Amino acid sequence: MEDILAFLKPYSCTTADIEQLTFPLGGPDGTGQLLILPSDNILEMMEEAEEEEGSLASFVEKQLEQVQSLTKLDALRSIVSAYLTYSELPIEVKQMDGKSFDEVYAAYARVWEGSELVDEQLTRGSYTYPEINIDWIEARMEDGALLMPMKAEERYHAPLIIPMGGYNECPLPVYQAALFKHWQEEFEAAPLVVTQDTWVVQTGRLPATDDEALQLAKEHFMFCQYVLESFDSVGQYASYLKNNEIWYFWWD
Repeated sequence: MEDILAFLKPYSCTTADIEQLTFPLGGPDGTGQLLILPSDNILEMMEEAEEEEGSLASFVEKQLEQVQSLTKLDALRSIVSAYLTYSELPIEVKQMDGKSFDEVYAAYARVWEGSELVDEQLTRGSYTYPEINIDWIEARMEDGALLMPMKAEERYHAPLIIPMGGYNECPLPVYQAALFKHWQEEFEAAPLVVTQDTWVVQTGRLPATDDEALQLAKEHFMFCQYVLESFDSVGQYASYLKNNEIWYFWWD
């Protein structure tokens, strides 16, 4: 906790009294704060960032330069390319350079070929994500909790300031930040909570049409395959996104 607080000193981060938190946590209006549940993994990644660039702040600044140059499609191409590396798909399918969004998604969906998961029909389900409350936080808290203020226009910096990922199927922080940036612009998406394996995000705008919801569901699926763990299909998840403001990403 103390080591992570030291890294986050430039960001006015403070310890959190979870008993005094008001739920739901914040919102995309610039007045909310990011709730951080520290872990050894997050500390280790902060240490690597400092070793790489001299300080966490310098790492964030350097990574932001790359984020600004990445389109949403660039980020998804990189994520899908890494995911398909060890698959048995043909080389030409795994090659992402120059492919359109539809082509990238089609290659990714080949992993689940024949599965109902890739059914695009929007259907209502009864699933909702667990409420983010004290019980949820305590179940994931290893060593207290922290609160960090985030300016509304800089919410997408969060994955760089609190680096997690780059292991298993979890994308590198730079691609997390790039997608958060575009989702912030399109849906007023604001990260609310981060743990060593989870992002909870709240949106200020819901998809307006079925097509927009399905497009977003496919983006989420490529970003984090586990979004479908509690849904029957990408279409059912799209229906969820059209009617709910909380996005919940976690990686096994």
